Amino acid sequence: MPLGRVNIPLLFHTTAPELVKKYVVYTALEKEETRLSDQPETGRYISYPIIHADPPPRILEKAITSKHGRKIRGIEKIKVRALDSIMRLVSAMTDESFSPPVWCFKSRNGYSLAVLYPVYEYYDSIALPFLYYVEVEEKPPAPFIAYSPTLGRESIRYTNSVSDTRYSYGRLIFLEKFIV
Repeated sequence: MPLGRVNIPLLFHTTAPELVKKYVVYTALEKEETRLSDQPETGRYISYPIIHADPPPRILEKAITSKHGRKIRGIEKIKVRALDSIMRLVSAMTDESFSPPVWCFKSRNGYSLAVLYPVYEYYDSIALPFLYYVEVEEKPPAPFIAYSPTLGRESIRYTNSVSDTRYSYGRLIFLEKFIV
């Protein structure tokens, strides 16, 4: 959210009795409108991916309960429920010239797939670094993850190439060790 010359990240936490859709879409053209959608929408709308964190991030609890110590030191790790949340984030960060890497490293229960999402011009520093990650049982079998948000369902698969333009892709970077 822009505030003068800097940005303030907006994080929301809610519990819902049923599964929600995949994106929040917003427009202020002609009239202000916000709604949920199963796929990102272009043109009139700005689409924001819904990330299913599990458990809720510590940073939210700290922000609500802390009276002092607004500064956040280091990377904030946020565990997400499934790979679809990671790929919605990768898709939202991808443009014609850039796609964020998906870091893959060995963890206690198998492997972790992670995306570093910096919130630039955070009011306390140059950027607020979030590391969103999901744990998977086995090492991914290919160097890319293909993602397509089709109406009503998402398609996610590992692949050896990035040739199908119906998908956005996450490039897996396999690391020997990841230290946070």
